[in-house]
Amino acid sequence: MEEEISLHEVLVKTSYLTQITEPDNSAFDRPVGYGSGFIIQYDTFKFFVTADHTIHVDDYGSDVEHRTWKDYNIAIFNNYSDPSEPLSTLITPLGGFYYMEEFNLIDIEQLPRPIDVSLCLMKDDKFKYPFLTDSVKFINGEIFDSGQSKFYIQKECFADPTFDKKYFIYGKIKVKIVEGIKMQWENTLKASLAFQSVSGHFLLFNTPEIISNKAEWEGLSGSAVLSEAGECVGVLCDVLEGSRSVWVMPISKVELLLKIAIQQEKII
Repeated sequence: MEEEISLHEVLVKTSYLTQITEPDNSAFDRPVGYGSGFIIQYDTFKFFVTADHTIHVDDYGSDVEHRTWKDYNIAIFNNYSDPSEPLSTLITPLGGFYYMEEFNLIDIEQLPRPIDVSLCLMKDDKFKYPFLTDSVKFINGEIFDSGQSKFYIQKECFADPTFDKKYFIYGKIKVKIVEGIKMQWENTLKASLAFQSVSGHFLLFNTPEIISNKAEWEGLSGSAVLSEAGECVGVLCDVLEGSRSVWVMPISKVELLLKIAIQQEKII
């Protein structure tokens, strides 16, 4: 029998917090930022998916939108403590990311523009420790204890957005280190987003209220966007402060990159 689970549980257990550090920081001890991501089970493969700008921080901005070939380090928080150091939490470094560019076939002199999604293959023998939940309580009183195993999103959950459903994003914002060693963050749920249109590579969603402070979203880049039925429609890339606009990379674009990555891995 299949056990019925709530949307809140799916959101919590498919959300993974990431840490971003400079390429030369092999100790992963001086974070320059934080992001999010999720794991997809695609046939026999597992891939970690996130927004490309969390890995290639310098490739995106008002005055640049091309590859600078500086890859930042990305690591996932396991929410798992080594028994010998109970006050710590392990992080799992990632590597070998696949990503995409868009070429202008009319103006071939123009540098290719990055497309804001990246993913890497997760080989079981390289991921020793489990990925677990921290303690979460929702406004409706629903509570999830720490130490529960997280979920992978199955390809059967991929879907295109529709106008008749509401969409949700869950993750951690305002992540920081306090007192030199302690991690601090706020859990947040962005609820009842409505699909509006397709715009270039992106899907446009609207929030119920005006986004007055972008800091309330910082750290969510790379999150899965899920429907009220638990369908995954894409990856959160950006929001526009002073508007209701939320920009999402469609899961169809992610699936294209997944297929390319699998073919490449088979060749390797």
